[in-house]
Amino acid sequence: MTALGRYFLAPTTPNIAAGFVDDNFAVVDLRRGRRGFSLASSAVTQLPEGLITPSFESLNIQDEEELAGVITQTAQAAGLANKKRWSVALPDATARTLVVALESKPSNSRELNEVIEWKLERLVSVPPAELRTSRQKLRPVAGEDRYLITVSRDEVLSQYENVFANLGWKAGLILPRHLGEAQWLMWDDSAGDKMLVTAHHSGFTSLIVRNGEPALVRTFVCERDSIRDELHRFALYYRDRLVDAGGATAGALSRMLVLGGIDLAEARRAVADALESEPRTLDPAEFGIDLKGEPIRFDQLAGAAGLATIAWQ
Repeated sequence: MTALGRYFLAPTTPNIAAGFVDDNFAVVDLRRGRRGFSLASSAVTQLPEGLITPSFESLNIQDEEELAGVITQTAQAAGLANKKRWSVALPDATARTLVVALESKPSNSRELNEVIEWKLERLVSVPPAELRTSRQKLRPVAGEDRYLITVSRDEVLSQYENVFANLGWKAGLILPRHLGEAQWLMWDDSAGDKMLVTAHHSGFTSLIVRNGEPALVRTFVCERDSIRDELHRFALYYRDRLVDAGGATAGALSRMLVLGGIDLAEARRAVADALESEPRTLDPAEFGIDLKGEPIRFDQLAGAAGLATIAWQ
């Protein structure tokens, strides 16, 4: 089981999932076979303009009843209207994901909670009482304990939960989109680090997976024409902090998964210029998800389907 599976796994995680990606809402019924994964059914609906404004700072949903109608319509189109147990990938902007290192080892759980709350208040600038926080201990690096932490404002997450509850959904696994998308890198057992680059309306998120667990996460707020420069800077930071510092070569990054409105060739060049080697881009067909000729794109369902894969971890 990967770190993300241990981190977020509910008692039983459903293989039915939904996800918000920019102006779309998608649902998937994922199945596991000998050659990877396949979609038993899926559907995507374009959201009405202004219905959701993804944000960490303020309420996202302008009309909960209208959103419930869109969700119901999409589930019906996929033949999933009677399903009640779901995993849900929320827009990236609703949450903050951090890999936090502890300079010293806390003596007990109370001290650990205090240290993490102190770090979060400095990093997120929000009182802990206003946050929903989840965490998972990762492998130590250079003798330091590390934790993968995801935080959302309670009022933001509660708004989504209210919509799901009114539909009769039991959404036991609710995460930002990029953590669902990162699952596809965790299923890849080839050697080397892997990088996720996923664009959204306000910029992009990049995440490094090493040895099957997140090692570095950054979200950038920027215009589309600035993504290449910011991605190049992120790759340099990765090289300095995780590659050179770890005694590895610049070729440690072996694969990339690029999603959203980012030019694939441009993203590869930005990373290659920083690392002096060009990682191979992942094809969803490698995991059994072949959508050639289908009306739905992998970008639209990668987060939701990624969460659904946890059912088999």
